[in-house]
Amino acid sequence: PEKYLHAIFMTHLFSRISIFFSNVFLIPEETLVFDELFADRNPHYKEAMGEYWNLDGTFVALGYTDELKNELEAYKYYSRQEKKDVFLPKLCECFELFCLENTDRDAVITTVPLHFLSRFKRGYNHSELLARGIAKQEGNIFRNLLKKSRLTKHQAKLSRSDRLRNVRNSFSFHKKYLADIKGKDIILVDDVISTGSTINECAKILRNNGAKRVFGL
Repeated sequence: PEKYLHAIFMTHLFSRISIFFSNVFLIPEETLVFDELFADRNPHYKEAMGEYWNLDGTFVALGYTDELKNELEAYKYYSRQEKKDVFLPKLCECFELFCLENTDRDAVITTVPLHFLSRFKRGYNHSELLARGIAKQEGNIFRNLLKKSRLTKHQAKLSRSDRLRNVRNSFSFHKKYLADIKGKDIILVDDVISTGSTINECAKILRNNGAKRVFGL
C-alpha cells in the first residue's frame, strides 16, 4: 500500500538525516555496545567458494549490527578519523586471539586498497589506518602491498555473483615489495566482509606474488 511505503521511506530518510547531523555537528553519542564475535569464519567461506577460496583464516571481530554500520559510515564517509579508536582495540584483541597463534611472528600486515579517486574523495583509506594501528601496536611491519587499478561499483549494492565479477582483475601488486613477502604470512585487513569477494581477490594476488599464507582480519 502507498501509505505503508511512504512511512518506510520517511523512517529511512529520518534515520539518514540523523546520522548526517550527528556526524557533521558531533551530537553527543551514547555508549556503544557491539556484538563481539571473535570467530574464524574461514570454514564457512571455504565451503561456499571451494578451491577458489584463497585465505587460510578469516578472523572476524564484530557482528555487522546497525550500531556498527552507523559507526563505520561515520568513519568512512564523514571524515571521522577518530572513530578508528572505536574499532582498533577490538581488532587488536582479535589479532592477539587468532593471528599470534596461527601466523608466523614476522607476518606482514597490509590492507585492501582504495582506488585513488575514492581515496582522494575520502581523504584517507579507512582500512589502512586500522592496519597501520594494528602493526604499530603489535610490532609487525606494515606494507601497502596492493593497489586498486580499476574503479568498481559499491559491493553492497550487488548480488553475490555480481560482486565476484565486479572485483575480478581490479587489484594489482606493488612489485617493489616482492622480496618483502616472499615466503611470508600476510595479514590482510578490511573493514567489512560479507560474501568475501573483495578480500579473496586480494588474497589471490598476494599468493600469486609469493606469499606463503594469507589471513583476513
